[in-house]
Amino acid sequence: MDVPFFIKRSSHYDPIVAVRFIVLFNATTLGFQSVSGISTQRSVEFISEGGRNDYPILIPKPQSEAHRLTFKRGYQMRKMSLLGLLSGYMGSQAIEANGALGLILVLDESQSIKAIYSFISQGVVEWELSDLDATRSAPLIETFTITHKGLKNIPVPSLF
Repeated sequence: MDVPFFIKRSSHYDPIVAVRFIVLFNATTLGFQSVSGISTQRSVEFISEGGRNDYPILIPKPQSEAHRLTFKRGYQMRKMSLLGLLSGYMGSQAIEANGALGLILVLDESQSIKAIYSFISQGVVEWELSDLDATRSAPLIETFTITHKGLKNIPVPSLF
């Protein structure tokens, strides 16, 4: 099976190119298999204006539900180094911190940033680990959900 051209880099597989997004929590770069919940919604109420009722007026309301992002990442348990344990611990501390600044950078094939989404984390509200099964060779998958104060799309300057 041929590997697409954007995944090849000096004849070896480069997972960063394949994934094409990077997540940072408090400037700590973390790798994830997937991030879901990248959306924004606004609670509104429609009211009719007295006199002329040609159209309803849109009034913003406080959010009734928290904004959520769900992250998935896998662990391969073949080699465990002190550096790997330390970086995993630092990443967990950054994720769990209330008020952590989060950034999602979306990259194109040439590693140029195409979109940036920022959020302020309110902490982890759900956490799950895949089943521990010594008979399978699949990686251990960690899934966690955070709440945040709203997602902002940061404009990326275009060079063209």
